[in-house]
Amino acid sequence: MNKFLTLTFIFLSSLSFAQDIIPKPVSYTAGDGRFVFDEHTSVSVNSLDKGLMEIIANLQEAVKACSGFGVPVQKKNENSITFLHDNKLKDEAYEITVSTSKVILKAGSNKGFFYAYQSLLQLLSDEIYDRNSALVKLSLPVCNIKDEPRFVYRGLMLDVGRHMMPVSFVKKFIDLMAMYKFNQFHWHLTEDQGWRIEIKKYPKLTEIGAYRKESPLGHDSENRGDGKPYGGFYTQEEVKEVVAYATSKYINVIPEIEMPGHAVAALASYPELGCSGGPYEVRTRWGVAKDVYCPTEKTFAFLEDVLTEVMTLFPSKYIHIGGDECPKDSWKASEFCQDLIRKEGLKDEHELQSYFISRIDSFLTSKGRKLIGWDEILEGGLSPNATVMSWRGTEGGIEAAKQKHDVIMSPNSFHYLDYYQGDPISEPLAIGGFLPLEKVYSYEPLAEPLAPEELKHILGVQANLWTEYISTPEKVEYMLFPRALAVAETAWSTAENKEYSDFENRVKRHFGKLAKLKVNYAESIYNIKAALKTTNKGEVLVNLNNIETAPNILYTLDGSEPNRRSNKYDGKTGILVKKQTTVKASLFNENGQKYGNTFEADIRVNKATGKFYEYRSKKTKYTGNTEMALTDGQIGNEKNLQTWVGLEGGKLDLTIDLTAVNELSNLSIGFLHSPGSWVMFPSSLEVSVSKKGKKFKTLSSQSFNKGGELSQFVERIKVNLNGKKARYIKVTAGSFGELPEGHAGAGADAWLFVDEIEVN
Repeated sequence: MNKFLTLTFIFLSSLSFAQDIIPKPVSYTAGDGRFVFDEHTSVSVNSLDKGLMEIIANLQEAVKACSGFGVPVQKKNENSITFLHDNKLKDEAYEITVSTSKVILKAGSNKGFFYAYQSLLQLLSDEIYDRNSALVKLSLPVCNIKDEPRFVYRGLMLDVGRHMMPVSFVKKFIDLMAMYKFNQFHWHLTEDQGWRIEIKKYPKLTEIGAYRKESPLGHDSENRGDGKPYGGFYTQEEVKEVVAYATSKYINVIPEIEMPGHAVAALASYPELGCSGGPYEVRTRWGVAKDVYCPTEKTFAFLEDVLTEVMTLFPSKYIHIGGDECPKDSWKASEFCQDLIRKEGLKDEHELQSYFISRIDSFLTSKGRKLIGWDEILEGGLSPNATVMSWRGTEGGIEAAKQKHDVIMSPNSFHYLDYYQGDPISEPLAIGGFLPLEKVYSYEPLAEPLAPEELKHILGVQANLWTEYISTPEKVEYMLFPRALAVAETAWSTAENKEYSDFENRVKRHFGKLAKLKVNYAESIYNIKAALKTTNKGEVLVNLNNIETAPNILYTLDGSEPNRRSNKYDGKTGILVKKQTTVKASLFNENGQKYGNTFEADIRVNKATGKFYEYRSKKTKYTGNTEMALTDGQIGNEKNLQTWVGLEGGKLDLTIDLTAVNELSNLSIGFLHSPGSWVMFPSSLEVSVSKKGKKFKTLSSQSFNKGGELSQFVERIKVNLNGKKARYIKVTAGSFGELPEGHAGAGADAWLFVDEIEVN
């Protein structure tokens, strides 16, 4: 860890405040003074059972390791930590009262006591999380806390299909979940790239399906392999061990067995389960495979056998069956599937998927379990007892709630923690996207157009960690923390209690706790952020900021890396850019050590910089961070998508007003092609000019055919304007149209991502 940050954390860890608890309690009142642990401190309890004994034993062990004091169980009122059962409190609710002479924890159940214990630990010195630290003096601030969760479902998902994590780390993952009061561990166990759970009736699933020949090297779009065999699986004994461990932390484990898609590892093991009969090979690339389970009686018998063994291992009432990203190619080509569609009176392959899910739903219901599926299970009609996990935004969840189905909100735009959390230029490789801590925290699950009786079906939230680009426990931690803390607070705390600047300050103080637990958290919270503003002269003013109260930002204007001798940012006037410039800036501490990211912006001042333009096409969620994102002077790249404008429906139609007639040499515009993100290159580009904005003359019209290119790239198209004089420039780019067959989103409209329009 950075030495400057370490010193800061050591200082902060000596201070403990009730308001430092994450997730934030419903209410707290701070008092004066502290309760101090000493050799006379003990534990008192009015009723003891096995579960509470375990909580008390954990407290005793932690306090003794940290302070040297044993805190035995004794019946006394003073200088004690007293556990009091209170049946008036809800199942997961608790209260903590700390005075200078005693600590009282109240709860209606052991769950409540467990959550009270987690909050109590957070109030203590950070050393309480390090069983090997030197002995320190422990104390608690005088305070009163009343707390209970907002949602009954508070989940994190870990994908081990792409990259498997050792059992020891899965337990650490569960420990961290418990620390922040999550109660649902969604374990994604099967994938195209690997089957990770032992099924005794079908040994080939782990003999064959658990291993792939290689993995992608770099980004999947590069279409390169590393040439290294990869694989592994969890034995049933290991699964039982994990489930028992999670149960001791009041966390339910939800297994996910993917179907009907994401099943290539199973098909490679038992080819007769596919429509073509194979041969199949465990997938060595990420993305979506066309080969899926064929809905034959043999397949359903296989899946029922698998799920029967799974249910013996997992007591969870929920069983997740995936149901997402199921291409229909093999079903369309299958005579059996087409006969089945006719026989069952189904409309199409989407209804065949609904038939498939309904069969599995009926089986799970007959066993007293409940099916959860990703929101694609809505397609073709929703299975009657299913719970929907809404990942493609919130629309699926809204529709399911309107149909009176339970919903777990897990929108990728807020809760996919495999997305970049800082400037991708300075972050380790990720799948794409941009999801900083502040955006994760901003999500409000109940801000949906639903009636009160429909809102009751929103059970809670879940964040997901897909591991295509996360191959080690250390990187799992890096992608999770601190963003998982934002999810924890959304899931537990009231909407009225949430305030980002307050949360951000608490997160900084929690870094010391995570450091003691040897968690490889991300420091992107310290990253430099920039606000670009164009002047009336068409120049670009770059303002930099950071969450530190007294940042020492040093910068360069020649593209070189900042160092201790670089220009110092004064924070008052900003950096004025008048020509093509690469700005780089870094944060340094008083010892000259760099921390956080290196901010980088490629700025090209031109005739269009700062000029107003009017859309006739509609931009939606992706706005480029500024109102005039296409003329702010900053050039986007394929790593950093923050500056890009996304157009749903894939068509660009706008007119730029240069404010005066200019002699024009050329125009350039950037487009992103990223099929895996449903972003496609346009079908055409047309540029027209006009002096008065009424009659336009077309100067260039081009057509493109790049739909078959699978790799991700950025291309800037340059258009010769031949010295034409004009004030207005009309730019239109044609939509790629519907995503092609074989794509995960086949039939849906592609997105168009556009960046900076330069005019010279």
